Amino acid sequence: MKKPYHHGNLRIALLEAARARLAEGAEAALTLRDIASRVGVSVNATYRHFDSKEALLMELAAQGFDALRAAMLSASAALGSAEAIEQLYAAGEAYVRFAQQDPALFKLMFGREGRFAAYERFDQAAEAAFAVVVERVAAVQGVAPHPIGATKAAVAAWSLVHGFAILSIGGYLEALPEERRPNLRDVMKMLDVARS
Repeated sequence: MKKPYHHGNLRIALLEAARARLAEGAEAALTLRDIASRVGVSVNATYRHFDSKEALLMELAAQGFDALRAAMLSASAALGSAEAIEQLYAAGEAYVRFAQQDPALFKLMFGREGRFAAYERFDQAAEAAFAVVVERVAAVQGVAPHPIGATKAAVAAWSLVHGFAILSIGGYLEALPEERRPNLRDVMKMLDVARS
C-alpha cells in the first residue's frame, strides 16, 4: 500500500519527476506508473492532474518554452541599452545554452510535428517564445514587430540558431577540431537580418 502523499504540490512534483526521467533516457520508457512511483503516489493520483502521459509531456514541453522565452529575454535585457543586434545575439546564445543544459526537454519541445497541436497551452507558450525572436529582429530592423519582413528574418535567424543548437547537443560540433569549430555569434553574423 502506498504511503499518503505529503508534498506541497503533486502537479509540480509529477512534472519534476517526468523531467528527471526524460533526462535519463528515451521518452518511450517514461510511463505515468513510473512517474507516480518516483513521487510516491498511486498511478490513479496522477490522473487528478494529467489525463494521460501525453498531457503531462505537453505541459512539460510548454513549460520548456516558458523557460526558453525567459532565458532569451533575460539574456538580452542583461545588456541594457546595448545595440539591438547585440541583444539578438545574446538571445540566440541563450537559446543554445538552454538546449545544451537540458537536451531531453529541448527535444521534447520540438518533437514530432503537430504532436501537441490539440493543446492551446502548448501553442501559446511556443508562440510567445518565437515572439521574442521576432521582437529582437524587428528592433534590429527598426520596425514594429509584426511586418512580414521582420517575421521572415526571424524565421531565418531562428532556423540558424536552432540548427546550431541541434548540432551542438548531437555532439557534431564538438567532433570538429577546435580551430574549425565556429561559435554561434560568428555564425549569426553570416545572416544579415537588418536587410531581410
